[in-house]
Amino acid sequence: MVFGKANKKSRSGLTYFAQSSRLEGSLHIEGDCVIDGHIDGELSVTGLVVVESQGEIHGRVVADQLQVEGRVEGRVQCQRLTISATGTVEGEIVTDKIEIFNGGQFIGTRVKEGPKLLENKQEEAEEV
Repeated sequence: MVFGKANKKSRSGLTYFAQSSRLEGSLHIEGDCVIDGHIDGELSVTGLVVVESQGEIHGRVVADQLQVEGRVEGRVQCQRLTISATGTVEGEIVTDKIEIFNGGQFIGTRVKEGPKLLENKQEEAEEV
């Protein structure tokens, strides 16, 4: 099962963005999310985010877990990041655990502990 065991306290359901979907702006999702379309902006998810092979995110992603089979460009904050053989993550990531399968690409900077880094980024976002 791709999404693992459901935690009733933190998971409300599954949100799916189809290939034909395009979103610009900020979005907060309670539960898990599958991205097969294109997102430009900020995505905040309480559960797992799966970026399918045709999916793309350009911007900031905050999630419990992030699984990338497509492309993510920007700032990422998660507890666990998995980049599949077809996945690419480019940018700055703050994560406790990272797994990159053969063929997967990570281009950027990784910070294991980043509260100060994240606080600085949040302050910058609030100023804009």
